[in-house]
Amino acid sequence: MHNLQFTDDQTLILDTVAKFVADAVAPHAQERDEHRTFARDEFAGLAELGLFAMPIAEDRGGAGMGLLPFAASCEEIGARSGSLARLLVGQVQCATALAHAGSDAMGDVAAGGKLAAWIGREHGIALRGSSLSGKAELVPGAGEADLLVVAANDGGKTVLVIVEASATKRTALRALGFQSAAPARVEFGSSACVVAAEGSTAEAAVRAAETVAFLGSAAACVGAGRASIVAARAHASERIAFGKPLLGQQAVVRKLVECQRAVDAARHLVFHAARLADLGELAEAASMQARIAAVDAAVLAADEAIQIHGGFGYTVEYHVERHYRDAKATEVLDGGNERCKDRLAALQFGA
Repeated sequence: MHNLQFTDDQTLILDTVAKFVADAVAPHAQERDEHRTFARDEFAGLAELGLFAMPIAEDRGGAGMGLLPFAASCEEIGARSGSLARLLVGQVQCATALAHAGSDAMGDVAAGGKLAAWIGREHGIALRGSSLSGKAELVPGAGEADLLVVAANDGGKTVLVIVEASATKRTALRALGFQSAAPARVEFGSSACVVAAEGSTAEAAVRAAETVAFLGSAAACVGAGRASIVAARAHASERIAFGKPLLGQQAVVRKLVECQRAVDAARHLVFHAARLADLGELAEAASMQARIAAVDAAVLAADEAIQIHGGFGYTVEYHVERHYRDAKATEVLDGGNERCKDRLAALQFGA
């Protein structure tokens, strides 16, 4: 089996996801983003398809399909809606962490009965006794969430905490990207919470959720990069300059070649990391490498697509500006690319 080949069961899942995206996501993605309308119906559709439980092990209440079809689903969704892909990533992060913690809340989250938003340890939220304090500046999904699952700090140790979103102060943000994912600032003013896991259990749960984020974000960026290239090629084949289509101009087609090379390389890294995780091997470093490469590839592809479109590239009708905004927003989520590089340095070189 080569890196991009799927089993029959995985192919069936991805065909179902592709049909859902074409029928229910693509027709509304632009409008929802432009008007900052939360993708509630599309989120419900993901729940109906069972995507939130897909990568979670069967013995923990999930479908046991692994991270490979999850990543491929994020790619397919990300090609049309970065916001919806990010909602999928956040929900699966929360379900994964709660499953590792053995929390009863996992069932509602995995089924989509409650919308959950993940707040990682990069935000520095502190646990003091039975309440949380601190502020998370940008959390996709938090504006509409029912639950917040938080990787908090308790005296230098990681703890996994659940808090009702209504117990916090949430401020809707006019963020650069993910406009239909209800991005919000979350402030914990001594918010009461429930500790779901401590010690090594909490650490394992948080690390599993982080791997989900790295892989899911990377895959969504691969989808965005792929969509940007398709849009740029279509425009370049129709736009005439100096007596021939832009696609016939060497400078233009070389841009597309470089974009395709970067996106294809990132896609292989994503699939490699997902396969490692599904085999039970260490995938943390591989997933971070995939994330860095995929974000860079998506930014490159969307940027070049905007340039190829000329002035049209900055208008919402042509989609590429949305892919660019979502890719740039991804750069700073999950701790950001630079933090990933620092973690890779520690993992791989002991730096």
